[in-house]
Amino acid sequence: MSLGPQIVNYGNVQSTFLLQVALTPTAVGATTSAEQTFTVPGLLVGDQISAVSLQAAWTVLVDIVNCRVSANNTLAMSFQNNTGGSLSPPSGTYLLEVNRPAFPAPQPSIIQ
Repeated sequence: MSLGPQIVNYGNVQSTFLLQVALTPTAVGATTSAEQTFTVPGLLVGDQISAVSLQAAWTVLVDIVNCRVSANNTLAMSFQNNTGGSLSPPSGTYLLEVNRPAFPAPQPSIIQ
């Protein structure tokens, strides 16, 4: 069965770059997922965070489950703690891989 015409507009990535930032996350409660925000100069709304890497050993049972730019210069990271006690994600230097779309970013069409 044919799906019919499929029209999709693809945007372009203007640049991909790494940012090195010092972050100090706060404790995440037991069996909780929590979003924390950090000031990161240079981030723009519309930027996509494609990778996050702590530049040290990850020694706690807390995971990074989402990363987004919530406002200009603001990184929002969600941490998941599946244990029975409160844990703090590691503080330290993180590398962020940022993809910046070409502006104005085209709006994708609905696939028919």
